[in-house]
Amino acid sequence: MAATEDTVAGAGWISDDSSFYGDENEQEYQESLSNQNTPKAFWLSHSKDLNAIVSPTKLQAVKKITSDFDATPTKKPMPLTTSTRANKLPGFSGLDRKTMEEERLARPCKGKRKRDISPEPTLRRELFNPMQGQPFCWQLGETADAFVKRVPPLSTSALTCEWIWAVNPYRDPRDKSAAPRIAAFRDRGAKLLTESLAKRDEIQVKGRLGPRSTVTRAWNQEAKALQQSLTKLAVEMGVLSGKWMLFPKEQSVNRSWKTVVEATITDRLGPMAKVAPDDGKDERLICIYTKDFRDEDDVLRVLKELENLDLLSHGRNIYYKADAFTHLDLYSATADKYGLQASMHNSSRMLAAARTAELSASQNTASQQECRILQNFYQT
Repeated sequence: MAATEDTVAGAGWISDDSSFYGDENEQEYQESLSNQNTPKAFWLSHSKDLNAIVSPTKLQAVKKITSDFDATPTKKPMPLTTSTRANKLPGFSGLDRKTMEEERLARPCKGKRKRDISPEPTLRRELFNPMQGQPFCWQLGETADAFVKRVPPLSTSALTCEWIWAVNPYRDPRDKSAAPRIAAFRDRGAKLLTESLAKRDEIQVKGRLGPRSTVTRAWNQEAKALQQSLTKLAVEMGVLSGKWMLFPKEQSVNRSWKTVVEATITDRLGPMAKVAPDDGKDERLICIYTKDFRDEDDVLRVLKELENLDLLSHGRNIYYKADAFTHLDLYSATADKYGLQASMHNSSRMLAAARTAELSASQNTASQQECRILQNFYQT
């Protein structure tokens, strides 16, 4: 038992006279190995080891990030590690990543298929003018000022053309929209209007002895059903365009039209715009089109752009109308007998609603930030 305790304590199995480095033969053998493994020989065999080469760069990056967060950084010399010696050797002053990558790709791959890495195709927006060559339309390469001087709406007679046009030339190559079937829409839309008018007469006959409110309520329901039917038909026939309508005075029509043309051909408004020539009236109609009357975000975007261009008269509304209603001759006077409104949007109401929504979203964001700040405060 005493012998076991002596062994555990170290007595008897570790000699005080033994050498930590081994005997003389062992020391000579280890020195010979050390002389063979020189740094030069090591780097000759590891000169293309990417991990060894980029290691000092990583260490320097980490050191920089750490120093950025340290209020009183202290600069300490980086120890000369195996990786940092690479930068001390001839030929390692910089990283030739291209050469290393070419050598890596040249190595034979075992059981792995090379990936075919090709850049994704980018969509190029080609300049396109479907009215190119028509004398009363803006031409590719023509400035807005030159176009208005060539075809001024103030003095161009309505006997020579019905409208003067400007087209947005930045066509989206992904747009494969079919041409609207206007004739078919007119035929079927006119039938819907006739049927709705007959229903309204029938409602009036049936309710002539009852309260007037009952007839009014039934008419409103019929008008709503007609609106939905016309919208569905417009979508089916591809009659989706609509326009904001400006009515500048005759004296300012050239200036307003030039502003609209410049914004249209630089892709700030919608797909096209048109202005009425001289027809003897004191006001001229300018139409600024959008692609789809159902896209209220785009309709609002164009309206805001018109406001930024200072084209909205102070205190005067402008209106947005779907082309579907224009094709059916639904104007203020004619739409009323069907219980419809000729225009879809009012500029004042639309802008007010948008600003209210933006204010509400801003307040909601501020409230959420305040809640997070309070939550973090009480958690700490």
